[in-house]
Amino acid sequence: MRTSPFVQRAEPGFAVRFPGAQRDLLRSAFEYVAGHPSPEIRTGWDRDRLTILAGSLAEGERTYTVEELHIVHAVLLSVCNMFASEEAFHIRIGFFRENARAVADGLAKAVENAALRP
Repeated sequence: MRTSPFVQRAEPGFAVRFPGAQRDLLRSAFEYVAGHPSPEIRTGWDRDRLTILAGSLAEGERTYTVEELHIVHAVLLSVCNMFASEEAFHIRIGFFRENARAVADGLAKAVENAALRP
């Protein structure tokens, strides 16, 4: 799986395109976190806002604010800690924790690199 999405600077934030497998991982992670009691504690956003953001991930390339990208990052890292075992994570999410952590790290690095480009 590719770990970095395609990112470029675009007002008011960053244009991001998540490849297919990343979108599948994000869909599963958002669905799980949003369906869990009190997603606000893990992400700072309520279930409705998470559901709307999750729906936008399927659009292909889209411009996200820094706040929205922060939430994507938070969901990827939070979902890793919501399961007692790697097996349970894989059964429910369909990927391994290392995939979620790698995509979170790849997203952060891709945004940092895009921010540094003139």
